[in-house]
Parts: sequence; C-alpha cells; structure tokens
Amino acid sequence: MIEKKIIEIAFHGRGGQTAITASKLLAEMAYECGFKDAIAIPIIGAERRGAPIQAFSKISRDAQIRSYCSVTDPDFMLIFDTTLLKIPRVFATIKEGVILIINSNHKIDFNNNLQKSVKIYIVDATGISLKYGLAIEGFPILNIPMLGAFAKISGFYGLDIMEKVIKKKFGSRAEKNMKTARDAFETVKEMI
Repeated sequence: MIEKKIIEIAFHGRGGQTAITASKLLAEMAYECGFKDAIAIPIIGAERRGAPIQAFSKISRDAQIRSYCSVTDPDFMLIFDTTLLKIPRVFATIKEGVILIINSNHKIDFNNNLQKSVKIYIVDATGISLKYGLAIEGFPILNIPMLGAFAKISGFYGLDIMEKVIKKKFGSRAEKNMKTARDAFETVKEMI
C-alpha cells in the first residue's frame, strides 16, 4: 500500500477512449470512499478521436491537495492503448516503483527496459467493453473496465463505491457499466 500523503495517477489514452472521464470518475470514487481530497486534471490538446491524450488524478486520505499541475512522477499509470508506450514522453514517466495497468489481452515485452521495481498488470479492457456492448460508434469505452482493474490493484475503493458513482453518473446505463467493471476486477492479472 502506498503511504504517500498525495497519490498521483496518470491516464494515457487516445481521444474517444474516455481517459479524461476516467480521471474524473476516479476522483469522485476516492471522495465517496472517504479520501479527504481528490482532484482530476485533464490535459486537453488536439481534441480529435485517436489523438494521444493525458489526464491525471491526485487523491489524498489526509492532506489537502494544493498543486493542480500535471503529474510527472506517478504512483500509478493507466495505459488505455499499448501503442502509447512507444511515445518517448509517455515511456519516460515509467519510473521506479510505478504500478502500470495496461489495456492488453497479451503479455507485453519491454525488453528489460524497465526498472525492476515497476509492477505491471494487464486487463483486456477493449475485449471486456466489446463483450458487453459498451461502445460508441463501434469504439470501445474503456474508462469503467480500467477503473475496475484499478480498484482491484490499488484497493482504494471497491465495486460498491464504483456502483454508487456509476449509478449517479450514468443512470440507466449503470448496469452494463458495472458488468464491465466486475469483469475487469476479476480478470486483471500481474504480468510476470
């Protein structure tokens, strides 16, 4: 368990994959389960489907968050698209001790280019979203399965908190979203 006062999470995705929404939902879930402070920080550049995007969340159990800048040394990184790992500025933020949660249906070969202390988890968020029909115009919505996997790995909130926030945000679509969250929670696995 991370003992820092402020826990920093980086989201790397592509436009349309809902990484910005994921950072906002994570902040809400943290607040709902008793964190003292939680913020979401979107970095919005080229607003087009498929363009690389970043978002960040900062959460704290006992300290007020006073820094609203982007995260450069995250504790967790959620990678929505494996092709983003080829972007130097994304790969450079994978530092010692970070926990990666990657949307992938297969093991990823980093050619031993990572610190030994980096923990890597994979979850087939794309496959899960498509399995439950969670897509817009054929493009899978990845925020909920990625947050389901994050819930399992971090232990910061449970599926009950996810369900409460998702029902409030998505109303009648909550059930389908929770199916993807549960599936990701149950299938995320450490890459060894």
